[in-house]
Amino acid sequence: MPFIRINTIDSLDFCYFPITKSRVSLSVKASHDARIALRTHLGDDSNAYEIVIGGWGNTMSAIKRNNMEPDVAEADTREILGGDEICDIWLQWSCDGLLSVGHEEDDSFMSYKDRDPFVINYIGVGTAWGATGEWIIEECRLTSPAVRQQLLETANYWIDYNDAEGLPRNAVMASEDGLYVGRAHHRESVTPGGVRSNVCTLPWGGAAHEKKDFQVLCGKDINWIKGWQGSVPLYALPAGETEDGNALFIGRILHDGIYYIGKVQPDHQGCYIPLNGQEISYLEYEVLVVNDCPILDCIGR
Repeated sequence: MPFIRINTIDSLDFCYFPITKSRVSLSVKASHDARIALRTHLGDDSNAYEIVIGGWGNTMSAIKRNNMEPDVAEADTREILGGDEICDIWLQWSCDGLLSVGHEEDDSFMSYKDRDPFVINYIGVGTAWGATGEWIIEECRLTSPAVRQQLLETANYWIDYNDAEGLPRNAVMASEDGLYVGRAHHRESVTPGGVRSNVCTLPWGGAAHEKKDFQVLCGKDINWIKGWQGSVPLYALPAGETEDGNALFIGRILHDGIYYIGKVQPDHQGCYIPLNGQEISYLEYEVLVVNDCPILDCIGR
């Protein structure tokens, strides 16, 4: 895997480069105030997150959105940076607006759920307030920029499920027997699945997984268009990403007279559904589209 090496001076400016993935690992050697920026573009009007690692005298870390006060997230990270020692950090931003920051292989120590997420096309690094830094950043190309743009533009189609209120009134029904379309986080992925009895069941890693913390697809007229061997219709709704950053779409399978919702994974050339506690693969399936045209060409993504 290729890496980018950058040395940063004591400056409020960032060193930027393009990025096409939704998770990145980096290493930094700095005494304090290691700064990371995530932006849509490099213009002054771009949306941006700024992540400070080891700020306030190497005692705290924080996330700032569009340079506005107050910080949208903060964490006690005393002595996370070690001067001459390398600190490994990972960042992940999901299509549902969740930005997570973690240390080494541990779970995230800081996160922020953005209700109005934006596409991230550039990452920048820097050091300030008397610090300098040495950075090593992994570089990789995964989900195409066009699909990532769709994921963010359609984030408002998905509503967080609230157990006290039940399903939203405008939840999209996938079949007349009470099946709805949902998606949830699992093992660093956002994976679509079927919602029944206020539980979202999704396929991952050979097994079915039940989630009580999930989102529901709402408010759209949908159609189901036939697909096969990883192909999806032109107007298919991208619904998530794998833990490796590859796009996932919404698939439907009719099994023994009952519909099941799962994930169409083009790079695996099939559709996976949760069935009897397992993850089952199908070569032929139906794909959800948010378009009223009954005839659509299929393409491989």
